[in-house]
Amino acid sequence: MAVRVLTQVARPGVRLANPVIMPDGKVLLGRGTVLAARHLAVLHDLGVKVVEVEDDGRLGAWEIAPQTDAWLAALEARFEPVSHDRRMVALRDAVKDVYLDYLRRSEGR
Repeated sequence: MAVRVLTQVARPGVRLANPVIMPDGKVLLGRGTVLAARHLAVLHDLGVKVVEVEDDGRLGAWEIAPQTDAWLAALEARFEPVSHDRRMVALRDAVKDVYLDYLRRSEGR
């Protein structure tokens, strides 16, 4: 199973589940490449902030960039019990805005 990780927190030794393709269409690193520290530094320097790697069980939850839809659903579920409180709704909306902006920037959008 493939998971998305941020290059700035990815650890050396993970294997790419999909190739890293540059904006011009060239393959920078192929599927199956085991990432070394130098790969991660180059990826980060080139502005590649998210890669898909094989989940080998060593990744911590904090290292995995969640799928946006799943993250939004979890946020809604967490705030559902307090949805009547306008202050909590404002907090939920602020958290959502900040995190979605972070994801967009981390994925280069």
